[in-house]
Amino acid sequence: MFSYLYRHLSNRYIRKILLYLIARKSGGYAYSWNIRKLYEEIHHIRIGYGTYGGCFCLENIPGNVSFGNYCSIASGVRIFRANHPTDRFTTHPLLYNPIMGGGVAEDQLTRPPLEIGHDVWIGANAIILPSVTRIGNGAVIGAGSVVTHDVAPYEIVAGNPAHTIKKRFTDRQIAAIEASRWWELDKTALVKRIDELDALLKNA
Repeated sequence: MFSYLYRHLSNRYIRKILLYLIARKSGGYAYSWNIRKLYEEIHHIRIGYGTYGGCFCLENIPGNVSFGNYCSIASGVRIFRANHPTDRFTTHPLLYNPIMGGGVAEDQLTRPPLEIGHDVWIGANAIILPSVTRIGNGAVIGAGSVVTHDVAPYEIVAGNPAHTIKKRFTDRQIAAIEASRWWELDKTALVKRIDELDALLKNA
C-alpha cells in the first residue's frame, strides 16, 4: 500500500514520510528492498544492500547514480552529473533546460552515469563533480572534499580538489579482500564471519 501511494504522490514531504514508514516496516533504510526498488524504478538511483545515509537524499543525489553494497554516505554529500556549458554566449540554463522556458524541448546536457563501488565511505559535505564516473571498492572520500577525478579502489582522498592521501591496504591485502567478496553476504552471514575476515586481512 505504501509503495502505491509513494508512486502516485508528488508532494516531496509526504513522500519522505511514506519512505520512513516503508523503511520501518521492511528492515530500515540500510536493508529495505522495498525502498531500493522505489529509488531504482522511480528516481533511477541504485542503492546496494546495507548502504545507508545521504544516498537517500533526493535533493542531493541525481538519477543515473549507483551505490554498491555496504557504503557509508554521510549527510550533505552532493553529486553533480552535468556542468553549465561555457562555450556559449551565456551559461544560463535557458539554453538547455526546458524548465527555464528557453524554447528547448528536452534537457540537452550530457549526464554521464556515476558508479560507486562496494564499501565506499564518503564523508560529510563532500562534492562529486560530473568528471567523476567511477569510485572504486573500499575507497574513502574525506569530509568536505571536492572530487574531480575517478577514485581508485581502497584509495583515501581528501581536499579541494581531492588528492590521494594513501591506500588503505597493501596490494596483497586488497587482493585478499577482493577475492573474499564479503559484500555479497547478508548482514546475518556477515556478522558470523567478522573475525574470519579480519584474520584474512591480517594474514595477507
